[in-house]
Amino acid sequence: MRKMIYLCSIILVLASSYVYAEAAFDFETLMESIDNNSHNLQGNIANKEAAPAIALAKQMQTDFKLVEDFFAKRGNANDAVVDAKRYEDLSAEIVKFIEANDYDSASNKAIEISNSCDDACHDTYKPL
Repeated sequence: MRKMIYLCSIILVLASSYVYAEAAFDFETLMESIDNNSHNLQGNIANKEAAPAIALAKQMQTDFKLVEDFFAKRGNANDAVVDAKRYEDLSAEIVKFIEANDYDSASNKAIEISNSCDDACHDTYKPL
């Protein structure tokens, strides 16, 4: 009987960890973070603040990967998957432009992300 209780306890702990991991991912919060980071990134680029701009662009790459995976898993949203991948790539380009001190090109890419994001998923997939 103790073995059965022990086994059930382990299963319960593992199951609750999985449920917590699923609940820990809040898509709306992620999208708000991307929106805020996008605006902050543009400010950092305009002020030629390389380190914070690079950090934000890299964070946005990670965040857009989460968005890509979210829509891929959701299904029936291939355009959102493609768009998220494009924004990941644009974020990577921003890092390269900043590292090359090409703030004009970095700014253009950051603005492209911001404008495209609003026109793409927001109109089609909100509210989820």
